[in-house]
Amino acid sequence: MLKPPKVKIFMETGASAIEEKINGWLASQEQITIIKTETVVTAAAEKSNNPWIVITVWYELPPSERDRPGFRIA
Repeated sequence: MLKPPKVKIFMETGASAIEEKINGWLASQEQITIIKTETVVTAAAEKSNNPWIVITVWYELPPSERDRPGFRIA
């Protein structure tokens, strides 16, 4: 049975800071498949003049041996 994708959201006010967060997260993952990404630049609710960059990543973890097609229990 297929599992629904997982979601990871990154928020920062600077491009280099969000890039660092995303690269760090990707490096910590063993094997994932990225399905979709979405980027939004928006105003913060707080009193800040800096826009927020929000990146959403939908991803899947590798299937377990049981979830792979053709898996059989001996």
